[in-house]
Order: sequence, then C-alpha cells, then structure tokens
Amino acid sequence: MQPLVAPLYSTRSTAEILAMLSGTGDPSGEELVRATWRDAFGDAFDARWRQALHDGFIADTQVPTVSVTAGSPELPPGTDSANDNVEVVFQPDPCVWDGRFANIAWLQELPKPLTKITWDCPVSVSPHLADRLRLANGDLVEVSIAGRSVVGPAWIMPGQAPNTVALFFGYGRSAGGRIACNLGYSAFAVRPVEPLAFAPGDIRRASGTRALATTQSHHRMEGFDFVREVSAEHPTLPPAKEPVSLYPDWRSPDYAWGMVIDLDRCIGCNACVTACNVENNVLVVGKEQVAMGRDMLWLRIDRYYEGDIENPRSFFQPVPCMHCEKAPCEMGCPVHATVHSPEGVNQMVYNRCIGTRTCSSYCPYKVRRFNWFDYRRFDEPEKAAHNPDVTVRSRGVMEKCTYCIQRIEAAHAAADKEGRRIKEGEVMTACQQACPASAITFGNIKDAEAAVTKLRRSGRNYALLDHLGTRPRTTYLARWRDDAKGEKGS
Repeated sequence: MQPLVAPLYSTRSTAEILAMLSGTGDPSGEELVRATWRDAFGDAFDARWRQALHDGFIADTQVPTVSVTAGSPELPPGTDSANDNVEVVFQPDPCVWDGRFANIAWLQELPKPLTKITWDCPVSVSPHLADRLRLANGDLVEVSIAGRSVVGPAWIMPGQAPNTVALFFGYGRSAGGRIACNLGYSAFAVRPVEPLAFAPGDIRRASGTRALATTQSHHRMEGFDFVREVSAEHPTLPPAKEPVSLYPDWRSPDYAWGMVIDLDRCIGCNACVTACNVENNVLVVGKEQVAMGRDMLWLRIDRYYEGDIENPRSFFQPVPCMHCEKAPCEMGCPVHATVHSPEGVNQMVYNRCIGTRTCSSYCPYKVRRFNWFDYRRFDEPEKAAHNPDVTVRSRGVMEKCTYCIQRIEAAHAAADKEGRRIKEGEVMTACQQACPASAITFGNIKDAEAAVTKLRRSGRNYALLDHLGTRPRTTYLARWRDDAKGEKGS
C-alpha cells in the first residue's frame, strides 16, 4: 500500500498498532515496512525499494492461480416447493456488498440494478410467493431460519424462482459510521454456518409496511421503443424518417462530440453512474428526497421487462443527456442558461440559471436535475474527495451530464500546446472509462475514421425518441435477439 502524505486524523496504521502491542513504544510505519522488505530484498534493497514505489507493486509476488471446478450444489432437506418451506438465498448487496462500503453515501444512493431501490435492502420474493401471501411492494415480511428471524419490506422480483426468497447482506448495522447505521435488516442474523449461500426457511406476512425509495418510476419518458432489437433474420433497423425542423443546423467546423451506447453490451452494473458521480461532484440528497423524485444522478440506467412475469426478458438502457442538435431545453430557457457550444455540447451556465425548471419540463428525455437544497456543507476529508476541475453546484440551479467537458477542455489545452489536433481516443468520458463491458464509445463524429463515427453508421444505430426531431448526439446500438423474431420495441 502506498502511504498517505499525512494522516487525515490522529490515527495509527495497522502495522503501527501491531508493533505497539508487541512492545515498540512509538513506531514509524514507514520504518516497519522498510525493515520487513530489507530482509526480502537483501543487498539490492535501495534499488528494488525505489522500483516498487514507482511501479506500485512488487514483481513476482502474485498469488498462484488455482483451478476450481464448479458443480451444482445439492439443496438441503426441506426445500421441496410442495411444503410450506422456502429456499432462502443469501446475496451481497449490489451496491454496498457485505457492508464494507455501507458508510459511502454515493453507494447508498446508487439505485440497485434490478429493483432501483436506494438507502434500503428489500426481501426479494418471487411473483408466486407474492401471490400466495398477497404481498405488495413494501409490505413487511418475516423470514425465519432455525428459530431466528428478520423482518424487512418485500419486493416482488420478476423471474425469481417460485419458492425462493433472497436476503441481502450489508445492512442492519449498529456500527461502522453515521451513514451505515440503522438501515434495513441484518441478513447475517439468520445466516446458518453451513451452507453459506442458501438454507431452508419460512416466510410469513408481518404487520405494517415500509416505504421504499426507488427511482424506477422517476424521469419517465413517453414512447414505446426505448430498447430496440435486431436479429439474424433482420440485422438492421428500418431507416428513421427525420422530421423537418424550422431551426437551422449548427456549424461544427473542427470537432463535433458524440456518444454511442451498445445496449447488447450493457450489463446494468452501475459502474458508469458511480464514475459520473465522482468525476462531476454529484451531490447526495438522502432517502426522503429520493422518494420525492429529487435524486441528482446525472446518468441513470433504465430497466425494463418484457414477457411473462415468471420468466421475463430484462433490458438495461443508460440514459445521459442526449446533447441534442435541436435541443428543446435551449429553446425554452428564459435566461439563456443552457446553451449550445460550437462543438455540439449542450452546456449549463450555472450563474445564469434562476431555477424556473423550464428546461426540465421541455426535455423529453428527463435527464436534467434541479438542486432543491444546498448540500455543500462538507468536512475537510470530504472536500478532498471533490474533483477540483468541476464546480460544486449551489441551490436553485439545474445540472446534468456535460460529456465531461472538463476532460474535453484539458485535451484541447494539451493539443494546443503541441500545435496539433486532438487525437482519436484522447478524450474519454468518466462513464466510458469505467464501463467494464466497453459499452460506451465517445469521440469526434466529424472524424470519419473515429470509432464513434463508424458505430453511428451501423445498421443497429438509432436515436432515442427520434420521432421528436431533437437529433441527439447520443445514440444507441440495438440489442441482438437470438430467437429470430425480428426487430421490436420494449
């Protein structure tokens, strides 16, 4: 581990505490580490120490590869769906994992990929169980295993196995930070020693309900073809008919930035959302405000289902600002606070915005966020986490995705110093950089050889709500459908 320049608080490292317990009066963490590696490096200590600090790792110290053969686990006795028992499955929470990240507010407010719930953990039940127990989302249920039980709000999960209940780790904490405590139930309280992943149990309806803050119904769009599909039989989408516009085209002499999102690659993991939050200093508003529809996420991932509720097909669609060529928000702002840059980026001038929210009402994609309160009260360690290249917005202004304009301008500055154009791939947005599936491509669409330009020429490329004539710079690649049923909307 690389050491800090200075501790944030009056603290001791793990190595220093262990040395103190072993009898050393006032140990130095650096000297303890150097002493350990001095024996390992031998006579070449100075050179290898400097090399390790430079590289960030020590060569040839990786853990050996282990081959594992996975088999199908046998269910424990008593999990037959014919009786009253259910199979209780234990899962780490998709945002805070087993609780180690529970004190990070960004992750608490991150909508979970399938439920879109924030600041809580549900008891996931199948549609079959919900029908049998007459449950609705938010109804409290009690799950019992071997005489121990937990109570939590139910959430009906399409596609979940009929006689299965899922409990999630990471919540029900009484220590670990102000943010982590007093949220949800503790699945560890009922988890048996063996097996660790599942156990037979019982579920019954408890009295009461708990309101869950979910973002799935927020920022709804109009239309029916959000996620489109192609197949081997119909590998391209029908050509879109672009509506006639009364507004003149914008001129982009050198650069015109655009983005393509491949829906066939998107796995809905939220990595792009977390990267956007950190890069752009997106503020946390809390469970109460999220429940009112006031979340501040600049990038959302919409989730859709299609087909039978017991066995549906699921879809994910990331939706940032579309950066429209014919942007309704720019036409509607009464103070010219949202403007079109020469390179096609839809920009927000924060100190012009007077909070009418006209731009939000005009936006068909619902990607603009309004600061209802001033959340800029930070402790010193929190201030150090902010990106200094991005303004922390105040109350009463609208904000949204900017295509990471700070990165574009940094690339411009570097290219200008060297007297050249910005190179292909030199600008990466935060969401693009974080995506583990490489589903997001960004670049200059004026460059005919750029990756983003080639994708826009694909037969799978389409614009969201293209019938409105907004001409978005962000477009999508349709998903592949394997059953050869052809192109359809969802």
